[in-house]
Amino acid sequence: MWKLLTNAKIYNPELIEDTDVLIVGRSIAALGRNFRLPDYVEGEVIDLQGKIIVPGFIDAHVHICGGGGEAGPSSRTPEIQLSELTRGGITTVVGCLGTDSISRSMTELLVKAKALEEEGITTFVYSGAYQVPMRSLLPTLQEDLVLIEKVIGAGEIAISDHRSAQPQIAELEHLAAEARVGGMLGGKAGVVHLHLGEGKRGLQPIWTILEHTEIPITQFVPTHINRTHSLLQDGIQFLLAGGHIDFTAGCDDFPIDLKVPAVLAMLNQRQILNDRITVTSDGNGSMPQYNEAGVLIGMGVGLVEVLWRDVRESVLHYGLPLEVGLRTITSNVANVLRLINKGSIRIGYDADLVALDESLQVQDVWALGKCMVSNKQPKVWGTFEKRANFFN
Repeated sequence: MWKLLTNAKIYNPELIEDTDVLIVGRSIAALGRNFRLPDYVEGEVIDLQGKIIVPGFIDAHVHICGGGGEAGPSSRTPEIQLSELTRGGITTVVGCLGTDSISRSMTELLVKAKALEEEGITTFVYSGAYQVPMRSLLPTLQEDLVLIEKVIGAGEIAISDHRSAQPQIAELEHLAAEARVGGMLGGKAGVVHLHLGEGKRGLQPIWTILEHTEIPITQFVPTHINRTHSLLQDGIQFLLAGGHIDFTAGCDDFPIDLKVPAVLAMLNQRQILNDRITVTSDGNGSMPQYNEAGVLIGMGVGLVEVLWRDVRESVLHYGLPLEVGLRTITSNVANVLRLINKGSIRIGYDADLVALDESLQVQDVWALGKCMVSNKQPKVWGTFEKRANFFN
């Protein structure tokens, strides 16, 4: 079926003159104005007068098969469900493991990614977890990158954190080299997605690798850069040196100047908010709170809905231009991770679209041309969500 979305304001993520989007199958077939469907095709016309169409959001850090476990078995977080993602406007997700790679496995992660894709969205995964040496699906990370389509890099590898394996520089060098060559051979980004804790070393292990090897700075994507003030400053230097940095949304217990809306506004004011900056949710991962002695004193769980919530707040309350905020969760992510036909509204790209209302709330979502959410209500449910909703 052809779908014609009409009369909308379109950001691709920049504002463009077109008002209509023609979807044929899974792809964007045409952009323009005053389109009409030909009489010989079966189609649907959807009038989006007063709404804004933007690219589907890409969340590149979600614990799709669950995470947590730092407080024992009962603190393991559950698998994410399809509608949790789609209601948040997320049409592409990258799954990862975290602290627990004992009761969670790469096999489980890959199968969950395939399940979500069967249910209607696009998925990828990182190979590995906090620990180094890392656990891959095949004997080596290179083999994962070359032979397993969904694997796009290594992660999340923990450094400067009391929960990490305290990897030696040589181990991180070898991991980065494997990721680089595996990415080259597999035609993928092959990034090393780094979890940064509150440790005093910050990004120093990576600076050391860059100083003593030929591995380029773009091979690394450190996340949680807004965790502390010192780490944020270290991350800004990393950015200015040509690196990628990723901020974590939903950190409601952080000081206000470390929360995503304020950080994005600050970087934009300094004119350094460029295409190497991304935002992720850390959705479905645990959010443990430790005291200075490293004792667990609290536990929460990340929600993917905070991805757009925080970017939206940066636009509405901090004056960030909409297109600038959108890039951090659409085109920037697609470019950093080399996700083909994602992150923009262009002819030939996947028909991953989000319709926002005048207050920038998510109203409708299409993933690969299929309507997943309409008027804020899911139209497509995950396999076991269907059963739950049937009984409710």
